[in-house]
Amino acid sequence: MKTEHDIKLMLYAQQALLGEVAPQFRAVSFKLSADGEDLVARFIFDGESTEEAREVAGVALTNLLANYSKNHRSYKEEMLACPYPEKMEHLPILVYLRNEDDWSSWAELYRST
Repeated sequence: MKTEHDIKLMLYAQQALLGEVAPQFRAVSFKLSADGEDLVARFIFDGESTEEAREVAGVALTNLLANYSKNHRSYKEEMLACPYPEKMEHLPILVYLRNEDDWSSWAELYRST
């Protein structure tokens, strides 16, 4: 069950990601401690991330932290390479997941890279 802290984080993360999703992103997820004081952010990239994709992730994280009013005891970010079609491991609060279904025409683009 999602806590009040989880729901606030999800809302602010969605806002922070508007216009800030790089094509290389496969997923973005978060983990909060029970009291909402410790935050872990995980960006999963399709292969090794480019400097530009990491910059976009940094902008999204900055936007999130600037607007999310909770003061954090600790903060950690993870930038992971996981090329399609490898299985991803998400943190509990998933806020972005790229559509990689076989039926979609763009999934063919992921298979060919």
